[in-house]
Amino acid sequence: MAALAEGGHAAPDVLLYAGTHHPSKEPLLYVLFACRLTLAAVMTLAAVAKLRSSGAFAASLEDFDFIPSRSHRPLAVLIPAAEVLIALLLALPVTATTGLLAATLFCCGLTAVPILVVARGKRMRCACFGVSEVRMSGWHIARNAVLLAVAGLGSFVAMSPGDGVPAQIPGIVLAVVAASVLTTLIVSVDDIAALFESPVAAKSSGR
Repeated sequence: MAALAEGGHAAPDVLLYAGTHHPSKEPLLYVLFACRLTLAAVMTLAAVAKLRSSGAFAASLEDFDFIPSRSHRPLAVLIPAAEVLIALLLALPVTATTGLLAATLFCCGLTAVPILVVARGKRMRCACFGVSEVRMSGWHIARNAVLLAVAGLGSFVAMSPGDGVPAQIPGIVLAVVAASVLTTLIVSVDDIAALFESPVAAKSSGR
């Protein structure tokens, strides 16, 4: 709650909506807001891409020999459903902490998959954001590790000062811009990886 100035008038540091937080930790709420925006946007975009090409996503799971074949079709439904659920939890202040914790667990699995693929020397496509011919590589490990770091940071902050969004417009704008840039980079990893892999592929095909 905002402190009251003399005469019973509210001080100017009123929040957009109430939240349990310590005033000295208020700047961390901008970090929390940016983490929530980034994860919600990425989860939504990933879910929409998978649902739009559900057949291709299900087919891409067949390349993962460490996933039982009977699990491929259920996972093709459960993964985008989990992404939608996490995005919804992150969108609501009262469930944001739960959403961040769920995102952290989810991103642990997402990070483990490309690590296993690269460690085994496999050349598998990543269909996280729709059909792609780009093979999993260190770029995908880095992308998912960044997502995991964002989810972990958001969870830590959420369980410290609590939920809330300060009313300082510059801080909110900065958080939105940071989340937009990070989301764009995460979603564009396949394109970035393709730029670096193309010369190698060309050299290999010329042998």
